[in-house]
Amino acid sequence: MMTQTNPSEPVHRDPAADTDPLLHLHKMSTTAGLGSQDYVAINITAIVAALFGFGSVLAIINNVLLVIPIVGAVLSIVALAQIRNSNGTQSGRGLAWAGLLLCGGITIGLIATRTVETMRRNQDQRAVADLCDQFGRLVAQKDYEEAYKLFDSDFQDRTKLDAFRTRLASFQENKFVPPIDAISWNGLIQFQSQDGGLDTAESVMKLHYKDTENEQRYGARFRKAAGESWLIDDIPELFPPPPPPPR
Repeated sequence: MMTQTNPSEPVHRDPAADTDPLLHLHKMSTTAGLGSQDYVAINITAIVAALFGFGSVLAIINNVLLVIPIVGAVLSIVALAQIRNSNGTQSGRGLAWAGLLLCGGITIGLIATRTVETMRRNQDQRAVADLCDQFGRLVAQKDYEEAYKLFDSDFQDRTKLDAFRTRLASFQENKFVPPIDAISWNGLIQFQSQDGGLDTAESVMKLHYKDTENEQRYGARFRKAAGESWLIDDIPELFPPPPPPPR
């Protein structure tokens, strides 16, 4: 039998329940949040991967720093795997993708750019080597006027054709020294790009003398303006500057 409460009787309440609002809250399980959206942590690896992504710009400075985007790409992949396997308790997928795209994009871009640059420099090396060989053939044939055309305008302003011809003739018509029969480069060259599309290079020419194993080496400078071919800029030891006029 149910006991009815007499409405005329006063209801006794716990004074603590009126003053402590926490008592009105539902008790939560200690496993709440697992598999739910109550609390989602940001994956630390994703944050680090994003930082590596922004830092991968430093790889532009030096090839050694390419390790930054490579490590960042690996961290991004690890972060995506951790987030996928976290059962919804980790976030940061956007950070991980940002790091992966930055690292991957910069790495691919730098590799492509430097591959093109390497190919272009290889072509320049062959052009300089051919230029030295052509200069040697013309000197051996004593065709000094054609050899003179292999030099740029700056050299021709400093050294006139008559002085150029006289200097080379002193090698080819010397009774005590065998004539030059070939000129080549030593296989080493240093390129520099300047403003306005001007490229310069420094190398060493090897002068080979007929019927002998002796050779002489001279430092040489080369120059190529935008849209033009490589030319010899100077061979300072072979064509020393004229002495200054007397005061």
